[in-house]
Amino acid sequence: MFEKFTEKAVEVVKSAQILAIEYNHEKIYPEHLLLALLNDTNSIVVKTFSIYKIEIGELKKEIETLLNKRAVIRPAEFVVFSDSSKDIFSRTLEIAKVLGNSYVKPEHIFLAIWDYPKLELTSVLKEKGIDVDKMKSMFYNILSAKKPKKIKHPEAIEKRRRNDKNDSILSLIENSDSSKIFDRAIAKLSTSNYEILGTEQIMQSILEDDESELTKTLAEFGVTAETFSTKLKEISSRQAEFGDKQIIFTPNALQTLMYAIDIIREEGNASILPEHIILGLLKSKKGIAYNILKELNVNEYLLEDKIMQPMEKQINETLYIMRLAKQEARRIGNSVVGSELILLGIVLESNSIAASVLRDLGVIVKDARDVIEELIGYSDDYNASEITFSQRAKLILEDAWNIAKSQNKKRTTADDLLIAICNQPDSIAMKALTKLGVDALEIRQGIKNKITNCGI
Repeated sequence: MFEKFTEKAVEVVKSAQILAIEYNHEKIYPEHLLLALLNDTNSIVVKTFSIYKIEIGELKKEIETLLNKRAVIRPAEFVVFSDSSKDIFSRTLEIAKVLGNSYVKPEHIFLAIWDYPKLELTSVLKEKGIDVDKMKSMFYNILSAKKPKKIKHPEAIEKRRRNDKNDSILSLIENSDSSKIFDRAIAKLSTSNYEILGTEQIMQSILEDDESELTKTLAEFGVTAETFSTKLKEISSRQAEFGDKQIIFTPNALQTLMYAIDIIREEGNASILPEHIILGLLKSKKGIAYNILKELNVNEYLLEDKIMQPMEKQINETLYIMRLAKQEARRIGNSVVGSELILLGIVLESNSIAASVLRDLGVIVKDARDVIEELIGYSDDYNASEITFSQRAKLILEDAWNIAKSQNKKRTTADDLLIAICNQPDSIAMKALTKLGVDALEIRQGIKNKITNCGI
């Protein structure tokens, strides 16, 4: 439930749990969460209240009065979340998205509490003459203005041409776990009088597999072969699929598949699954298939989480390294993962052949962090915005994927990533390694020796 909560937001939840125990309550209610927010004197919530002359002490007394009504005689051995608290948590991510954030911050919890229609405190405040709706609007305006600045990473390089992308996709799906999906999708072109594959044919083909877990998951959100086809028949134009150029895929289908490829490379998979295509579609937010999902009122954030849950259980080396790299980006207040943070992720992972080679060459976490922070800078502000990859980092992921495929691996590994970094001599990662007294030749030879000794 709290995977997308920032550390500060999680601390609010923990504080609410402690308050519930102190009040001898068996459940955590919205009032506990609100009181936990107000107890943080440095929070935006408290500071904004102070600016608008709203007395925090009086507000806390009203909350405490409401909480005392819920007290039980015997002490609670453990506490659980009330249904109202669960409703608030599910609402927080939606509010965060509206305000331009991918992660839930304490302020989003605050707004979700005020949005909750059954909050008794709202009535109490209105009786005291406080304009609750105006206060809520004020907070939305303040937080909307606090969108994070985009950081231009020094590894932003020219993007690849669309034709190159198309070739990459075609080579990927030939031996893919999704090849049957594409075979069925292409077969549908003759019945629809189209020669170009769009998102709608791909989605229809996915929905035809009645036995797959993905199809069952989509059905939970009201997306079935029948409902999708019904909506598709209502569409008289395919204009939503096209940009400035017609190719073997419509531009939006191409973008969806490119996003899917980015996802599998970040995960370290060597094959594209139907799940990756749906995730790519949700990320692209374009095309006929996506428009139909919106018309069917699909909560895309909940659907994304539902799809990701079973996939994340199969955690592998590359996915773990990518997670570590993203954590490091947030730690230094950055929103971009470049080659240098992939390198740091390898060092932090510590159990792989690549990490062992770097360790043998004298590369340790502290030194690597110091050099990287010297090269790209450091901020004390925790970054809760969506983490993206620099163009150089994407090239490294692609190169590592190609290395793994050439060796008939099912997944990319840390040594594939490290060799791919060595193939980018102008990258920040290689500059960092040079400062640490390590060169590409030593790394390649070290990996070769380790693999030989392990008999891989």
